[in-house]
Amino acid sequence: MNFSIIYNPIASKFTDAALEHFVKRFEEKGLTLYKAVKSEYSGHVIPLIKELDPVSDYLFTLGGDGTVNEAVTAFNSIEQHSVYSHVSVGTTNDMANNLNLYRKDAIKSIDKLAGEGVETEMDSIIVNGEPVCYVSSFGYVAPVPYLVNVDLKKKLGHAAYVVSAVPILTKKPEWIRLKYTANGETNEVTTCLALITTSKGMGGITLYPNADMNDGKFEVLFLRKLSPALIAQMLPHYLTDSLDLKKYTKYCTCFSADEMTIEFVDKLPKHDLDNDGNQATFHLTDEEKTLKYSMGKKIKILKPLK
Repeated sequence: MNFSIIYNPIASKFTDAALEHFVKRFEEKGLTLYKAVKSEYSGHVIPLIKELDPVSDYLFTLGGDGTVNEAVTAFNSIEQHSVYSHVSVGTTNDMANNLNLYRKDAIKSIDKLAGEGVETEMDSIIVNGEPVCYVSSFGYVAPVPYLVNVDLKKKLGHAAYVVSAVPILTKKPEWIRLKYTANGETNEVTTCLALITTSKGMGGITLYPNADMNDGKFEVLFLRKLSPALIAQMLPHYLTDSLDLKKYTKYCTCFSADEMTIEFVDKLPKHDLDNDGNQATFHLTDEEKTLKYSMGKKIKILKPLK
């Protein structure tokens, strides 16, 4: 059996040593390296997955969370042959958390994946016909991931997101009125931030520590209230990844679903996002004010159970 690796050399925590260790550990398991290929531009992972999947038994990526989004986009468009997994060397590394690996230590992640990895499946989401790996969001701080300077991420790590969010946080949020239909009910809500995810969290925040990425559902959060005092209260928990969503239920609407339709009643949101660092490939218009969410393909993956 063989394996291939697609790596992103500009990911903030990528090192040649991690790539070399990756190859060594899986060759020690008796696998043969087929190819190790560099991702050279945004979106390049998609054609590389399509090229390598039919001829690889295991197909790995080494990069940031945006790399996984590209991989899932590719797997949603083909009949998947390989078993996929990812080792995070980005800034927030939400996918490391989802895959029971380490956010800040690629070497330890590789060792754990090689030693304890088991084959299972992972959900993906479809938004207006486009596949999304683990989070779709719009509203107040949604644009932060693609506003962060790459060099700043390498210097400051996760704190770069906070720095880039400051200009947004000093302004009043834009409130958006919408109707949503999910679980057989239609409701109206006014929100400044919407987060739809299959993930334990996003942007480095663990919101759903017990989230199951293989349960056929996504989590929905609409933030209904926001104030400078609330931001100040939440910020230390964001920085330490200790945010307990249960303490803020009076400020937000939360539920799970496998399908959802959102119709914007008045204005459209200024920003939409379909993954960490990737702006949405769909664009709403005054004529088409609806977002439709459904479950995408189950992706065959390798991950430690715990």
